[in-house]
Amino acid sequence: MQRSDTPVYLQVRDQLWQWIQKNQLGSQERLPAERELAKHFNTTRVTIRQALGQLEAEGRIFRSNRRGWYITPRRLTYDPSLDIGFYNNVTEQGLTPGTETLSKFLIEVPDWLTEISGLAEGSSIYYVLRRRSIDHRCVVVEHNYINPKSCPGLLDQDTDLSIWQLLREKYNLVPGQRNIEIFPQALTGDEADALGVNSGSAGLYMQRLTLDKSGVFLEYDREYWLHDALKVIVQVNEK
Repeated sequence: MQRSDTPVYLQVRDQLWQWIQKNQLGSQERLPAERELAKHFNTTRVTIRQALGQLEAEGRIFRSNRRGWYITPRRLTYDPSLDIGFYNNVTEQGLTPGTETLSKFLIEVPDWLTEISGLAEGSSIYYVLRRRSIDHRCVVVEHNYINPKSCPGLLDQDTDLSIWQLLREKYNLVPGQRNIEIFPQALTGDEADALGVNSGSAGLYMQRLTLDKSGVFLEYDREYWLHDALKVIVQVNEK
């Protein structure tokens, strides 16, 4: 029984989720239009939008611009302590990975990256912008900054594949240290556009600094994820 002081939109949220489960709607299956849902649950469009927004915030459904509401696929499990790339991680979990290189250039190292990387002002760095998908749903935009001294000619290679697999197999590069930060951050601007969501939508930001075995800068990544696409799990083995 719902408490009498429970807001109406939360009551509708519960009814809507029960209806979704009862009808066994699967991954990326589309929900009826808001008008139909409002009629079915005998409520207003405003209330049904609030209920849908609550389920979206919980990561249970997602909105595709100009297309409607859909059931969120199961989250990708990510363990930052493991040395495993996006492609292998997605494939091993029975999902289909996809990568699209949006642009790649040799640029001057940005001012904000000089101190982080240890590269001199005015030096060059590879910049690769990619959009990646899981089961044909775009989930992350990646900004990759790579030290060209470690991998000359990288931009001539196919960057739609795993960059780190390429670095290992062609350039014999192995990460010696990774520093990773993850925190919530709204998706705005180009990242929101690339992922097909409204500016201000909930997101997850990840940055990764990678050094080689000698402590020399190799790569710096900035990743903007859909908030409902990733589940971070770290396994700790007690000694």
